[in-house]
Amino acid sequence: MGGAARLTGEHMNRRGAILLAVAALLAACGGGSGDQGGDAPPPPPPPVVQVSVAPADIAIAPAAIQQFSCTVTGNANTQCTWRVQEGAAGGTVSAAGLYTAPAAAGIFHVIAASVADPGRTATATVRVTAANAATPWVTGYYAGWFWDVMYPPQEVDMTAMTHFVFGRVAPGGGSLGGTPGTLEKGAGTAHDAGLSPDGTRSVEDYLIQRAHAANTRALLMLGGDGPDGIGFLRSTTDAMRPTFVRTIVDYLVAHDYDGVDIDWENELEGNAGLGVSAAEARRRLMALIADVRTEANSRPRYSGANRPVIITFPGYAVSINFLEPGGRVEQWQADVANMVDQYNLMSYGIGTAFNGAGWDSWFSGPILGATGTTPYDLNTSINAYVATGVPRWKLGIGIGFYGIFYGPTITGPRQSTATNGIFVTDDVALRYAELVRKGYLDDRNGTYHWDDAARVGYRSYGGGGYVPAIDPASPRAGFLSYEDERSIAAKGNWVRETGVGGTILWTLNYGYLAQSRTNPLLAAVKQSFLPQRR
Repeated sequence: MGGAARLTGEHMNRRGAILLAVAALLAACGGGSGDQGGDAPPPPPPPVVQVSVAPADIAIAPAAIQQFSCTVTGNANTQCTWRVQEGAAGGTVSAAGLYTAPAAAGIFHVIAASVADPGRTATATVRVTAANAATPWVTGYYAGWFWDVMYPPQEVDMTAMTHFVFGRVAPGGGSLGGTPGTLEKGAGTAHDAGLSPDGTRSVEDYLIQRAHAANTRALLMLGGDGPDGIGFLRSTTDAMRPTFVRTIVDYLVAHDYDGVDIDWENELEGNAGLGVSAAEARRRLMALIADVRTEANSRPRYSGANRPVIITFPGYAVSINFLEPGGRVEQWQADVANMVDQYNLMSYGIGTAFNGAGWDSWFSGPILGATGTTPYDLNTSINAYVATGVPRWKLGIGIGFYGIFYGPTITGPRQSTATNGIFVTDDVALRYAELVRKGYLDDRNGTYHWDDAARVGYRSYGGGGYVPAIDPASPRAGFLSYEDERSIAAKGNWVRETGVGGTILWTLNYGYLAQSRTNPLLAAVKQSFLPQRR
């Protein structure tokens, strides 16, 4: 028994020593098995520094200037350093991100690096492209939802345009419902197979084929006015945007489109209900443009010479009363313009005219003549974008195939609208075909005038205003502003004289006269902008 007791004690001593050693090892590793409440948890790993740059993909003219900005997350130090990957041959960039393009065309890369972690970088692609001054573009919108009541698809003169835009699809979660990240079809039966004049295809696909047969590029209208802005915000979160981009490009490829017109018109000032600031909304827009271009150009459909995807955007004319210092637009507007292939101003209707709020009566689409009480014209708006670093050849003006009118107390431009209670801007009700049908353009009902300063025509109606006999419930018109052959010729001349890129037409359907099977305004655009296609 004594021996056994001695062996057991030695065993216990050895076992205690082992346990003490294990405990010490665990304590050194931060995982001691003693009092759990007294042990501090291991510190979290430091946040990973992330860098982004805006704009991420732009096209600018040789020797043009572009301001870049960087965003750094994951460190309190949010500063960046800047360099051009190609060295001096790719241009120069200042310590503040102000880039000056080289004189030669090419593709270059501006790199922003985190000061806190120089290994973390972001790269902007810069496409320096010489201007193509040979032919202005004519980008005409076709409202597919009107295909069976306005402008039959077989009648559309595709040779009157360089770019044909079929309208439309919308982002899911917007005006047409659906789930964010999807595309909702918005042209009614124009999407349905078998309804085109050939009896086989959809009207959509039939028009795309007709455009290509005329050597005209076909674009898809994505979005529009109103709640589509909400749909864009919901579909372009960082989590949802990859899905949305793939869906867009899949649709383009399936229908053989040459590109897309991104009509994100609203909510770019942000949306408090969705918790989205103006800066975030604009970041999402620019990310969408960059990602669509990258995704599309990775597909075989958009590979090869003269086949890269075309991206256009309808922007805004700007008021002379709200320009930035130096007669500039806001920088984000210029950044978007530099990212796309065409940045076209919706400079018609309420895009240039208004009623009340200190305004005098004014025109739809005036070339010149802006004042403090008539604060919009094409020349001022184009110059403001150019002053902010956008090449003139990337900018387009708008031509509306519809009119607007003020009430009977207003008989011409530059008259106070303080007491005017009638201002009609409905583009469908006042489409050119309806102005003709309802007698607004008949010399027996009103007097035609030409305004030399604004370079547009208009109609005035005396005797208490004009009401069409076939529509006696219509408000009385005193001053009608609209486009005609003379004003379109003036715009074509001005575009060529000043080097502006081209024009958009809203919409082709509105100008079609069913009785004569003609589209006089489209014919005037063709003659003035594309005389070589006559």
